[in-house]
Amino acid sequence: GGAFMKGACDKIGSCVALGVLSAHAALTLEVEYCRARRPSVTLRGSSQKYVRYFTDLQSAARNTLDDWTLSVRAPPHKARIGAFEVTLTWAHEGFPYRVQLFSKLACRAWPSVQALSASLSAVLPREADEIIFRVISDEPDETLADAHVVIQDPDSERIIRSVCTGEGGDARVFIPSGMYMVTANAVGYTAEAA
Repeated sequence: GGAFMKGACDKIGSCVALGVLSAHAALTLEVEYCRARRPSVTLRGSSQKYVRYFTDLQSAARNTLDDWTLSVRAPPHKARIGAFEVTLTWAHEGFPYRVQLFSKLACRAWPSVQALSASLSAVLPREADEIIFRVISDEPDETLADAHVVIQDPDSERIIRSVCTGEGGDARVFIPSGMYMVTANAVGYTAEAA
């Protein structure tokens, strides 16, 4: 079996970069799994295998993803025949987000629940990676709201994060520890880099 579907890691990374997925988000792994009686005249295999993979995923998530507020649940709607579909869901400012991580229907294989949990742990933002900064002017205690802050890789100059400060001149980003080039720019001020 495999870990993530193609593109899932990039989608999660984009949500982190845009600030809609934080380390504080209440996450749900929604697992649609087949509950049809097996074996039967038309279905082979064991219905217990689906239940076992679901409980194994719950256990792996509990052991690997304990840094986050995470629940694993089956949706209330009727599952499709042969399904073992895993979707990460959360809400940000009342708006729901969904990223499909794995599809047995699409890849025709069972997931490695350990690899799935480990892959998710590697891409989710961690509280330790949260940086809160404030943009100030030369005047004492004057913060700059709506300042545009760009965080770049110092070698390639690739933009890692781009954010605007809030009313108090504060901004919050999640990035792994390391060396970065940070540029702040506000209307009426000269851009400063550090």
